[in-house]
Amino acid sequence: MADASWSKHMADVLRRNGIRLFATVPDYIVTQVLEHLQGDAECRVVTVCREEEGLGLLSGAFMAGQRGALLMQNSGLGNCVNTLGSLNVASQIPVVLVMSHRGDLGEFNPAQVPVGQAAERILGALDIRTIVPRSIPDLEAQADGLIKLGYGRSLPVAFILPAELTGGKLG
Repeated sequence: MADASWSKHMADVLRRNGIRLFATVPDYIVTQVLEHLQGDAECRVVTVCREEEGLGLLSGAFMAGQRGALLMQNSGLGNCVNTLGSLNVASQIPVVLVMSHRGDLGEFNPAQVPVGQAAERILGALDIRTIVPRSIPDLEAQADGLIKLGYGRSLPVAFILPAELTGGKLG
């Protein structure tokens, strides 16, 4: 059973790494993280219509000196893969992707499975370093290093948050 405090840990990781701007196409899982961020006066959460719109917003903010993260469901990866490759990777604009993982263990919706199963391979093909923390200790052990790597390399990085960590979405 998942520890309900995972979302506070994720929000704390983002804040302690200087991330204050959050674009989101919210879903049930990432909304749990957003609840911690929306209550912080130093953070700004912007709801966007599509994931690639969020990448545009965050890329512009980075050019102005601000760090940002895109919070979404992994099914939205298909919507923004071209923007990730042709803008963020090609122009070396870092952004932190925080994706709830659908389409894996216990998935009730078959439409979520194809992109869910391919998400890590899609990100890998774009050379976007990804971690899949399955527990809070995994998250805490890897998260700061992942974000530092992203900003050090000036490339996007991704967290894929599996049901083992978050408790998933019930059908």
